[in-house]
Amino acid sequence: MAVYLITLHAYRSWGPDKSRGFVRKGLGIQPPSEELARMYDGQAGDDPVNFSPELQRVLIAGAYDICTRRDWWLRAVGTDPTHGHFLISQSGFMDWEAVRDKLKNILSLFLGRATGQPGRSWFVALGSRKHVKDQQHFDYLVATYLPDQRGLFRKKGDALPEIPAGIL
Repeated sequence: MAVYLITLHAYRSWGPDKSRGFVRKGLGIQPPSEELARMYDGQAGDDPVNFSPELQRVLIAGAYDICTRRDWWLRAVGTDPTHGHFLISQSGFMDWEAVRDKLKNILSLFLGRATGQPGRSWFVALGSRKHVKDQQHFDYLVATYLPDQRGLFRKKGDALPEIPAGIL
């Protein structure tokens, strides 16, 4: 069974001016740069995204809906104002990039409906994943790592968060 922890970061949530540095594709972690932050801000198409508790509920309910319709299993979700972690499994092979892209695309639709802002950028260009290699790693994610995020948490068997009708 393929199990992945897919992380989707909020659009413009970690810019070059962060004191801990920032990540550039292909270059890894870079030192902070105020000049680069100003350049990125000038080129941005939308304002930065912050996932409020209301939007975190949409992320959780939306991810559950997306997985259910595709015969994937949403094992757990941990959210934060700047990102969401989605622990997803499927029998057999699972192309994590296709799962990430489908999550981003449809969650963007749901977030647009929830806020009345269709078509805006909700997530950074890509996203990351970790392959869950064994039961110990899985148990750690569900029992410790995901619940310790700064936002909402849901694991398989927990009630889904309530969101307004018409979003999913």
